[in-house]
Amino acid sequence: MPIPPRTEVKRQLIHLLEDHGTLKTDRVYELLSTQWGLTESERNAKRSGGSLFENEIRWARQELAIAGIIDRPSNSGRAFWRLADTTTIPPEQYDDEVGSYDEGSVKRISVNAYERSKKARDACLKAHGYKCAVCQFDFEAVYGEAGKNCIHVHHLVEISAIGKKYKINPVKDLVPICPNCHYLAHRRKPAYTVTEMQDMLRANNSFKRMPLRGTA
Repeated sequence: MPIPPRTEVKRQLIHLLEDHGTLKTDRVYELLSTQWGLTESERNAKRSGGSLFENEIRWARQELAIAGIIDRPSNSGRAFWRLADTTTIPPEQYDDEVGSYDEGSVKRISVNAYERSKKARDACLKAHGYKCAVCQFDFEAVYGEAGKNCIHVHHLVEISAIGKKYKINPVKDLVPICPNCHYLAHRRKPAYTVTEMQDMLRANNSFKRMPLRGTA
């Protein structure tokens, strides 16, 4: 198969480092080339004297490092790749729109903010419901009518890490999440996964009576 587009390379690189932790450069190349099913000729293809597929991965690393998602080589060392351990608490903003599930187009305000698709949010909630994917909190069950349809929607891969517009899958890429869990998720960059936060709840004996779903 061909090398994926840059946005997909970045998405997969983030997941790779989430799953494996710090990796050496050669291991990153090996895992991604295997994941993509590259042939020998595709792995050996050159551009400007360098490996084409390795260059694509390096460019993805550079863009993610600029975004603060992956540690810069000056911190991690050029031979080592790891996710940055920084704090971010971005606001959740939604824009009404019709049409496709395009996300990530930049709006110029005082800083760059990434548009959230209300249509994608609605499709996510139609599929998953309004209970928090982490702690199972249900606003309507607790607050009655006033809590109906109250929930945040969380991007499993931060769109600020991808930058350009991309086609979002609202069932696979989004999950409903309560404001408390959403705040905690973004206390780290990249955000804590749903599974990591569920493990925190279990470790601290929180929400004993609430069954936790195994959402990644």
